[in-house]
Amino acid sequence: MALNKFMHPRNIYRTPPDFCKLFKEFDEFSSIAKMDVSGKVTIDFKDPQALRVLTKCLLKSDFGLDVIIPEDRLVPTLPLRLNYILWIEDLMTSIHREDTISGLDIGTGACAIYPLLSAVKNKWYMVGTEKDEQSLQKAVDNVTRNNLQHLIKLRNNTSASLIEHLFLDDDGFRVDFCMCNPPFYSSFQDLYDSRSPARPPPKNAFTGSPQELITEGGELEFCRKLIKESEAFKNNILIFTTMIGHKYNLKELILDLKAKGIRHTTTEFCQGRVTRWGLAWTYQDFDIYNLVPPREKPRKKNVPVSFVLPELSEQCHNIENIGEKIKTMFDHLEIQHKLITKRRNEIILNFTALRNTWSNQRRKRRLLKRTEEDEPQTQKVKHLDATNEKCIEIGSVSSDQTNDAEQKPLLNVTVINTENSTATCSSVLSENSEQNKNENVNPLVQGIVKISTKVNQIVLDMEYIEGSAGKEGVHQILQYIKNNLK
Repeated sequence: MALNKFMHPRNIYRTPPDFCKLFKEFDEFSSIAKMDVSGKVTIDFKDPQALRVLTKCLLKSDFGLDVIIPEDRLVPTLPLRLNYILWIEDLMTSIHREDTISGLDIGTGACAIYPLLSAVKNKWYMVGTEKDEQSLQKAVDNVTRNNLQHLIKLRNNTSASLIEHLFLDDDGFRVDFCMCNPPFYSSFQDLYDSRSPARPPPKNAFTGSPQELITEGGELEFCRKLIKESEAFKNNILIFTTMIGHKYNLKELILDLKAKGIRHTTTEFCQGRVTRWGLAWTYQDFDIYNLVPPREKPRKKNVPVSFVLPELSEQCHNIENIGEKIKTMFDHLEIQHKLITKRRNEIILNFTALRNTWSNQRRKRRLLKRTEEDEPQTQKVKHLDATNEKCIEIGSVSSDQTNDAEQKPLLNVTVINTENSTATCSSVLSENSEQNKNENVNPLVQGIVKISTKVNQIVLDMEYIEGSAGKEGVHQILQYIKNNLK
């Protein structure tokens, strides 16, 4: 519960739920919970069924809602959902909207959790849209079960749009706000790769269907599409909002809004060990900037390391060519990389290094060069073997010459197979084998590299995210790029 103190001040879950009370009140909860000899009640948060029962019991106990959560659908995290609604309450207060408030929930899901909470808590009129027919039917059942049809209307979205379809059906459609919790990922592979191996496993069970977790282009493109559609309906919805699951996406979306001169504000949703972000924007003359109180102790930010690139040839000195050169270097160093953003004047890559492949580059080059120079000086004594035709090459440097400081032979004996002739440096081989032996599955360093144009100069910014090498690892990789960018 490390972040609970940063929850919205009106969130009832700043104080953790009383499991003992739930144990006594709900037989369903007592069936998945355990009570020890001291009377302490615990549940297995890694069990999806336990999470489902806990959420259902909390909805009943705290809000009087009877909600069925399907086994193959996302289990909503109540503290997070409540944080979002409380923030929208603050937004409505800031624009002096207090009576007869209406809202739109984009992708309401099988539980219709936002409309249900908004209706019972604030008596807001809510419209929920949903593309998945099964989830829509479950949502309708939950609304009907709680007799909230007079406050909640659910609509099937069969189009590719997010909000445009609502206005095609009814050009007079108007609400005070819209909200959504977009899918995070663009594919199953993106979902699989999203969690760094360096991070500990999540405390809670993983729940959700593919349509709830995956969308074309991922969370970033989903939100960009919403921003684009919002421009056409700027007067039909007073404030547009969305939840953001990846902090980097929030930074990109803020840049998009700034580039278009759109008023916006952000917040953090903190609960348990998880942080999400809220983004709101409006085309109206509203002051929505200073709604979020500062944290007790602001987190220390990672300041990027900047480097102004020297001018290369005229053909090569542009961010696209520089980006390709850096990707080639990453490939050479076996550093994993992924393109995050590509604009006319900006390219951003996420990179992950599993081991140190960039250190001692000069030493390795010297060893290789000296090995190549020493090879012609070796005396070859062939020992013919009738069966395998092998030859043994013996170094020409005598034992009394080994003490000479100017002559340090790197290659004394090399066994050559005539079928597949190789010549290698023993010291380099031993170093590589040692690296392979110590190769760690946890990232050594993970970060962001941004190539951008500023005042007719190309600037390279590298920002540390995580990893055992710390910020020093980022500095070393940047130094490698400086040395090899030609």
